[in-house]
Amino acid sequence: MKAERIQTLTGILAIVCGVLALSAGRWIMGGIIIMLAFGMFWNRGFGNINERSIYENEIESDLTIPQIYEKLKDMDTPLGKAWIGEHKGYPGESIIFGPSTFKDVVVISQKGKKLNIKHITLLDNIGRDSSEEHRFKNLISTDDANVTYENYSKFAGFKLASVMMIRHLREMLEEMNGNSNAEVPKSLDAYNLYYHNSNEGWFKDAEGNKVLRVENTYHPFAAALYNADDEQMASVHARKLNARGEPVHSEGFDLYANGEPYAEILPMQEKRKEGFVVKTEDGEFKLTLFPACRRANIACNYMITKDDEIKAVIGGSSKIVFQDGDISQNDEILSYDDDYLVLYAMLEIFIISVHGRFLK
Repeated sequence: MKAERIQTLTGILAIVCGVLALSAGRWIMGGIIIMLAFGMFWNRGFGNINERSIYENEIESDLTIPQIYEKLKDMDTPLGKAWIGEHKGYPGESIIFGPSTFKDVVVISQKGKKLNIKHITLLDNIGRDSSEEHRFKNLISTDDANVTYENYSKFAGFKLASVMMIRHLREMLEEMNGNSNAEVPKSLDAYNLYYHNSNEGWFKDAEGNKVLRVENTYHPFAAALYNADDEQMASVHARKLNARGEPVHSEGFDLYANGEPYAEILPMQEKRKEGFVVKTEDGEFKLTLFPACRRANIACNYMITKDDEIKAVIGGSSKIVFQDGDISQNDEILSYDDDYLVLYAMLEIFIISVHGRFLK
């Protein structure tokens, strides 16, 4: 939050300087300064911190850290169960989840009436006694690790999982604040990791096992999945192409399963949301864009939901430099419900295909 306050203050000072320049008749200079100030606020985002940041959320609450810990201590998460430590910059105790093998930590801290939920990777900011030191052994240094498709996907998967944990912990704490009897799940955000690398052309699981073969191009537009016997499992076809052979999003797309029509994919019409609505025989799914996860160089993030329940999360990276200088596009899927795995895989291939820059 300190960096955000500095950015806000800098933007305000730039606006003041711009207004002073305009009042002194320096029209060009004043206009340039105000445009720069606008760029600062645009980059920071608008609304409250929960709307601006995927790495940090906060709520006002009468609950204390010990009270929250007592409710959450037995809940499993992708970063393990909660424990008590300290977070630099916050008084007293904090609730800690992690670290993951790639140093991901989610922290719940308190200052006054505000609860802060934050993702960090700087482990020096976490205070702990000797009984908790075992959690900080055998961590993977990203500077020393081989950047293989599998390792990178696990690294990016933890970043996406941490972002989703922040969102869901905030929602859980908001419910607890209004309801002392609010139920806590035994497990939060348990997922199976899958990934697709454009050079290999396979949709794989976390151990690198081949699950589905991928075929996709932007010119001409094509997106399809095949099983191990090379039988087509699913495909997406654009209803209309423009003069350059690119899909016209507004006209929609058709999704086929085993050669039969299964769903139509249409642009989302909801305000302040970007994505697609997927109308299938099994109900309506939504493919909704959310902010880039820069800490893993993931710039094409989408949530797949059904009846407002998150079923999977997609993260897309256009140009990752792997070992031996291999440059490739790599995408991750966190699946919270494998019942629709082929659909998630098809939507991942679809969304990367419609964003042609990810295939260049």
